[in-house]
Amino acid sequence: MNDPVDGLEAELARFAEREPTVRAWVARRSDDELRALVRDSEATTSGPLRGWTLGVKDVIDTHDFPTERGSPIYRDRRPTADAACVALARAVRAVIAGKTTTTEFALFAPTVTTNPHDPERTPGGSSSGSAAAVAAGMVRAAFGTQTVGSVLRPAAFCGVVGFKGTFGFVPLTGVGTLAHSLDTLGWLTRDVHDAATLYHALTGDQPATAIHPPRLGLYRSHQWEHAQPELEPMLGDIVAILDDAGAEIVELDPSPHLQEVSEAGEVILAYEAARVFAWERATQPDLIHPWITRLFERGDATSPERYHWARRVVADAAQAHDRWLGPDGLDLDALLTPSAPGEAPAMTTTGDSVFNRVWSTLGTPAVNVPVRLGPSGLPLGVQLTAPRWADAQLRAVAAWVERTRIRHTEGSP
Repeated sequence: MNDPVDGLEAELARFAEREPTVRAWVARRSDDELRALVRDSEATTSGPLRGWTLGVKDVIDTHDFPTERGSPIYRDRRPTADAACVALARAVRAVIAGKTTTTEFALFAPTVTTNPHDPERTPGGSSSGSAAAVAAGMVRAAFGTQTVGSVLRPAAFCGVVGFKGTFGFVPLTGVGTLAHSLDTLGWLTRDVHDAATLYHALTGDQPATAIHPPRLGLYRSHQWEHAQPELEPMLGDIVAILDDAGAEIVELDPSPHLQEVSEAGEVILAYEAARVFAWERATQPDLIHPWITRLFERGDATSPERYHWARRVVADAAQAHDRWLGPDGLDLDALLTPSAPGEAPAMTTTGDSVFNRVWSTLGTPAVNVPVRLGPSGLPLGVQLTAPRWADAQLRAVAAWVERTRIRHTEGSP
């Protein structure tokens, strides 16, 4: 997209055509206001996000739009300040297009948003609107959040790039808390280059040296029993493509140091969420979805000793994981794993985050790279993960994987 103004006109046309079905937005600027803001942004001489349109998941505060967190409890709530990530994006000339839908409190209950590839299928959650808006071409990029799988899973279901950094790298000031030990900012973009540009704009982190054919670990994980039939052929296809391009693929068995991490993550989520939402539970319990109430009840039933066990499991596993992947271990550039169990399921659910939980719980960076369409014509993608703080390295690997897959698909040399 060389001309932001021309690009905006295409986005406005897609919004007019597709939003009545996709329903990705809870609030959006008028066309004329967006035109004026993009022209102003384009007129400036600096800013890596100059002319970009950016959607903001509706758990992230914006001073010029309500932030309702997908809950009737917060209807019409208008913050007085931007979240840090929004302020940072505006400072480098991004244009905030509006607020995208989120599941209630960024948990499980589906939103009204549909998958742009099939209105009978979910876009995933909880960053439902952000993924759908980018996939439908209504906006260049969108912020999401991930506590378990809320960026990577929607990215996989909608066929876009989803990126979450190492836990704690980007500040969460002004972002509604779900589980304070797990919440991480992420974003959804059309390609890896845009994801990397947004990361640099927010953090100043410089790109890694371009990675040539990488050394990757193919990791099906302890959760492989949840894989749908379409997953194995897709993994086989991408592994063959990468192998032909010179990547070294090491097939790995599920590692013992990761065996208890998924269970520990469930314990941490329930225990922390039950306490984070103490006010909402005490004052307006009838406005909380029953699915979420059951999560809170599990948190209430979790003893402090059980929570302490879970935190220790995660701390030990995270250190072991960094060593396992590092130069004194397997010496891998990244792991290649599933992003989701298969194609997007029906709208009655947001899908299963089973293949994301371990990496979110460990706090590692992760990215979804679209691969191809599955048997029902819906997107399938792979998840790449790396040790904590190896975000730049992971972005470089993801760019190589994306470029290799595109060249193969287009038949390029």
